Amino acid sequence: MGKKLLLWHLMKKKILALLATYLVCFSLFGQPTNPNNQRQPKNQPTNNQQPPQDQAPIGGSGSTSSSNGSAFQSGLLHILELDGVAGSLNQGGPQSINGILNSVRIAGSALGGTPEFFKEDSKTTPSGGFPKIRYSHQLSDNTFIGIVASLGEKSTTETTTTSTSNRYTTDKITTTTNEWKVKYGWGPLNLNTSNDISYEFSIGYGQSKTSGDYSNFGIKLPGFSSGSSDGMSGYALGFGDLRYNITTLSLDYGVAVPMWSWMNWYFRGDTSFFWGTLSLSSAQLGVDTGATAGAYNGLDFNAFKSKDGFFAGASGFTMTFESGFIIKPFETFGIRFGGFYQLTYFSVGEVKGPSISGGQIVEAGAVPNLSSTTDNEQFGNYGGTVGLVKNL
Repeated sequence: MGKKLLLWHLMKKKILALLATYLVCFSLFGQPTNPNNQRQPKNQPTNNQQPPQDQAPIGGSGSTSSSNGSAFQSGLLHILELDGVAGSLNQGGPQSINGILNSVRIAGSALGGTPEFFKEDSKTTPSGGFPKIRYSHQLSDNTFIGIVASLGEKSTTETTTTSTSNRYTTDKITTTTNEWKVKYGWGPLNLNTSNDISYEFSIGYGQSKTSGDYSNFGIKLPGFSSGSSDGMSGYALGFGDLRYNITTLSLDYGVAVPMWSWMNWYFRGDTSFFWGTLSLSSAQLGVDTGATAGAYNGLDFNAFKSKDGFFAGASGFTMTFESGFIIKPFETFGIRFGGFYQLTYFSVGEVKGPSISGGQIVEAGAVPNLSSTTDNEQFGNYGGTVGLVKNL
């Protein structure tokens, strides 16, 4: 366990060094020209042509008012995107980092503290809330600033655990997340582009807060080994509360390619580094009904909070890849359909707080299985996504 934490701390130091190098290079050298390859207006005067000096707008003076130079007329992009949920799919858009961390819980609480071989199936589904909003505001031909925000994003994680000794556990975590992120870089990605390839490369900084409820139900039936029963049976009920406060730093990129006048193809992705605090309070009451005691502890209680900071607290990184098509009923309005895959690695970090199991009180940091009931420190997630895109 100590070697694993040491390797993770060294990995995080290397990640920070690489990220710092990238930020310096971005600031010093990152100024490409016209990242979205947008064509210039056809009627611009050449070096040998001077615009007429004696023509004035009807009913106006001989100078053009700056208020007439709107963002649309100047060619700068303002893009609004709403992320929805694909109702026929189990997953709805790239899941937030807080949704991924829903898998964190104490194995002893779910399995009664008894080491067993077991199998776990887990599924996270969106369950409502305001759609995620993405707004991009182009500052010049080379740069843009963007905002990504979601208020009241709700999700439900359901997990079923089956052991080799006939122990079955189901638990549910229902959370609400408020998150935001600001992006700056080259772009923005114009999903509604008509003539030219559009692309984006940017950095982002954001924060999110999550709170939710935890509940579980477990049942133990007599297990058989070598033709004999272990004599243990019982059931357990649990409940709790969990909270996350997460900070993210991301690298975002993407490309959109026109195919026909009514359809575009796009690909985008991001690599996010995250850190923050995680706290969980949970209690489980167990009852033995068999001839042999030990199916469940009478009371299991855990109340812990992870330390803060990238090195000591809950931290990790996630890589998301999304691809699909834009159907354009109008030139500046599109409907986006796509799919995504997400790869994540995270560590709970150091925690403090009491853990009561079988009448013994220990520090939560001493619990050996302080993570998911299976090894969810590295895993993949996939699903479908749909949205609306409007160039303003």
